[in-house]
Amino acid sequence: MSTAAVTYIGRYRLVNPVYLGATTQLWQAFCDSTGQFVALKLLLEKFRRDREQIRSLKWEYTIASQFDDPRIIKIFEFNIDRGIPYLAMEWFNGGNMKNLIRRGIEEYAPFVRKIIFQCIEAVSYLHRQGFVHRDIKPENFLVSPQGDVKLIDFALCRKIGPKILWLFRPKSKIQGTCSYMSPEQILNKPLDGRADLYSLACTIFELVCGKPPFTGMNQTELLNKHLKSNPPPLEAYNPNVHPEFSRIIQKALAKRPSDRFKSIGEFAGALYDVPVFKVPPPDEVPVQLTLA
Repeated sequence: MSTAAVTYIGRYRLVNPVYLGATTQLWQAFCDSTGQFVALKLLLEKFRRDREQIRSLKWEYTIASQFDDPRIIKIFEFNIDRGIPYLAMEWFNGGNMKNLIRRGIEEYAPFVRKIIFQCIEAVSYLHRQGFVHRDIKPENFLVSPQGDVKLIDFALCRKIGPKILWLFRPKSKIQGTCSYMSPEQILNKPLDGRADLYSLACTIFELVCGKPPFTGMNQTELLNKHLKSNPPPLEAYNPNVHPEFSRIIQKALAKRPSDRFKSIGEFAGALYDVPVFKVPPPDEVPVQLTLA
């Protein structure tokens, strides 16, 4: 059944299409029984019988429905209605960070510190629950017009376990997004929170500089740069970046996990008293960091 012919999915009335992805479509919907807007993530028509895609959607619900934090998008329900698998999620008035970055830093400079530390809070919460996200990137952070942040998309999220278990796990293809993957994720090695830290540093680099630390003509070139090339200083792309801020981000981008910060919390502590910019915007929003 085509979504174009549908007005309700489950108990949700479709209102507006929001985003079209490779395998899913996001809709704003309205729940008549609660009187609230929600976001519905639907599998596209050609993937609605794809067991792997259905399993991925259900896995995202299984993982994310456990979470309860203001920086994590709430997922209420996984279901299948008339052959359409869907997730029902909290409605959040904000677009993804990638689209914000495309508008240029002048548009959001006053909120940069707030956005960075709310991203840190989101990832820190996930790690405290014992999970690694494995796909931290600008597209997976929603940002409101006021600079509030929600982390989304938990399809690749996995429990952090003892390294010995990785020796006996089934071999799998590399999963993640090439522009933001840590070297250990590329090499399919055991992952802990420092892999997300690397990806978060790539994300912050792009937020401040307008482009990620590494680009390539193809996937192989890009992944090799993550493995072998030193990241450029942030000042090379944005001369107004404070050199100490640049140094901290570069440490978080170290090739070996042991050369990065030990945790997101340690990373946050290093950043907290350091300005992002040499000349900060006059209306910069103050930051209150909460890491429970």
